[in-house]
Amino acid sequence: MYWIFGLISAALLLQHGEASSGRVVCYWGTWAIYRPGLGSYSINDIAVDLCTHVIYSFIGVNDESWDVLVLDQEYDIEQRGFKNFTDLKKHHPNVKFQVALGGWAEGGEKYSAMVAHKSRRDSFIKSAVRFMGEYGFDGFDLDWEYPGASDRGGKFSDKDVFLYFVQELRRAFDREGKGWEITMAVPVAKFRLDEGYHVPELCEILDAIHAMTYDLRGNWAGFADTHSPLYKRPHDQWAYEKLNVNDGLLLWVNYGCSPKKLIVGIPFYGRSFTLSKGNTNYNLGTYIDKEAGGGAPGPYTNATGMLAYYEICEVVDEKESSWTKKWDEGGMVPYAYKETQWVGYEDPRSVQIKMDFIKSRGYGGAMTWSIDTDDFQGLCGPKNVLLHILHANMKNYSVPEPTLTTTARPEWARPPSTQSADGEVTQSTTQKTTTTKRATTTKSRTTTTKRSTTKIPNFNEDPSENPNEIDYPKNCKGDFMPHPDCSKYYRCDHGKPTEFSCQDGLVYHTVSHICNWPQNADRDECRKEL
Repeated sequence: MYWIFGLISAALLLQHGEASSGRVVCYWGTWAIYRPGLGSYSINDIAVDLCTHVIYSFIGVNDESWDVLVLDQEYDIEQRGFKNFTDLKKHHPNVKFQVALGGWAEGGEKYSAMVAHKSRRDSFIKSAVRFMGEYGFDGFDLDWEYPGASDRGGKFSDKDVFLYFVQELRRAFDREGKGWEITMAVPVAKFRLDEGYHVPELCEILDAIHAMTYDLRGNWAGFADTHSPLYKRPHDQWAYEKLNVNDGLLLWVNYGCSPKKLIVGIPFYGRSFTLSKGNTNYNLGTYIDKEAGGGAPGPYTNATGMLAYYEICEVVDEKESSWTKKWDEGGMVPYAYKETQWVGYEDPRSVQIKMDFIKSRGYGGAMTWSIDTDDFQGLCGPKNVLLHILHANMKNYSVPEPTLTTTARPEWARPPSTQSADGEVTQSTTQKTTTTKRATTTKSRTTTTKRSTTKIPNFNEDPSENPNEIDYPKNCKGDFMPHPDCSKYYRCDHGKPTEFSCQDGLVYHTVSHICNWPQNADRDECRKEL
């Protein structure tokens, strides 16, 4: 049924108008400071000049007081982790320093509980504003994994209330007037989007969408495979048929997100597997010992089923290596194996292919999880070799303005809006329009309207109090316009009225601008049953 939510043609016509620069978003998992020996990664190891945004990961939610939870009190506060991180701005004023909320280990249950109640949302947002001001962050990254996910403690109602939370957070940040960005790390599996994300509305509100186009395979799948394939391969079936980088991004676009908002995730780590005993078939999709939980831990990351790039290249790329390295022709990524160990990962060749892909499709940039798993010590060659590729490709890249063919989301299919304390709402709308970044004049074309506020219509008002003399203009006057046919209405599309129809049995209300039941119509002629 997702077709009702305003699908966008996958065919994109890209034109270069007023363009923004490509992003290089660098996530840093702060627990990397505790890795042994050469694996320890501190603030001083961050190659800030190679990033446009650096994200400190993570903070959490306190499910008793409903405010910001500091996850590592000793490092974040006592050792001035937050402050030392944002102090990097003194020498790198053009880089944004953000903090990420959530992460896989935080789970989803308390996030679902927080957004479910307005009072809890208000409490957390006030705390977040104080936190941002106190420590000097430039942006707030939302990494709840995932809204609406019952397997992660989520509920069906999360989808609407999570949108409320983001709308309210946006308003609170805008009131501060400090230019704080709000970004979000998101999945690319269709069922996750359907469960928890009002895509067009979120993409309009947020500054960027960080697509987690990795971990698309893993030990949980029951077979060995690369975890960030660029395209579908012959062996991809059922749930995995479209679970790849290209199709995952197109899903967001088709659901109503502008390509220029999408930042493509590139992992600097591999997903590893232990093959079944006696299995000498090393092809993609081969059998694994699922009970092993993944491949053997690396010497520095010490995590079953995951290896840092520097742990992989150190053994796979050495001259006398006993590992065999292969290439996933369809996924355009490497994998390697030795005895019972098998790992799929990214290397300089595959990263460059993904960067070419990003530029050819007009996406907004590249993101990596995570900079602390790149070869930052230069164990296999130049330091930060993968991050250098991201930077080299984005430094002169201008994100093109996409031209998209859209179908407006019907009024009845749009999510409700969230009310602020002053009695205003952020109206959820989706249409073809011309907008630019927040707080600028309208110039460029996207799939959603400018964020705006409007007084809540009174749906219980006496229709007789509304004038029955309706102006049916031939030229655009505002966003919505009435149609002489009660079941139809007009929306302005680049200065021209475009005709739309209500769902069967509904009529257009000229005051509230929604399709409603005939008995609630504000025009006498429309109150009759259709």
